[in-house]
Amino acid sequence: MRKLACCVTLLSAFNIGAAQAAETKACVSAGQANAIFTYILPAVFEAAGSKCSPYLDDDVALMQQKAVSYQKYVIASEQAWPTAKHGVKIMFGDKMPESMDVDAMRPFLDGLVTAMVSDGIKPKSCSTISEAYTLLEPLPAANFGGLIGLFMKLGSQSDKKPPIKICETADK
Repeated sequence: MRKLACCVTLLSAFNIGAAQAAETKACVSAGQANAIFTYILPAVFEAAGSKCSPYLDDDVALMQQKAVSYQKYVIASEQAWPTAKHGVKIMFGDKMPESMDVDAMRPFLDGLVTAMVSDGIKPKSCSTISEAYTLLEPLPAANFGGLIGLFMKLGSQSDKKPPIKICETADK
């Protein structure tokens, strides 16, 4: 029951925290955003691979998650976590109880990301996702995460509310 309560708290905190970060002054640094995106890459790719497996050939890069080259995302995810967790705390704001250990909530975060990505993928977009993955896969994992952060930052300049608000920095 306690695990269920933690999960419910985390789910509501993630939804509220993401909305709060996007709508208020709460923002994460570009480095924290890039770390968050790098951290979630394995969960995103696993969700995309699982959702798209009926629609893609087994030999496309996205479906090769057991390959040695895929392990770079797992390693980069672990390396990004210390910075990413600070961004996660900012996103959740005061919606996360002080006593809640973000490190202990990682499995729930991974599951939440997997569910959100899986729900958002439509079968007709699987070939496009696979093509994008194939084009970007040669990049180092941190660059892949940073590119997502850059797209998020560029997207935040439109009228749409981004799921993560990246703090403005002074131009030099």
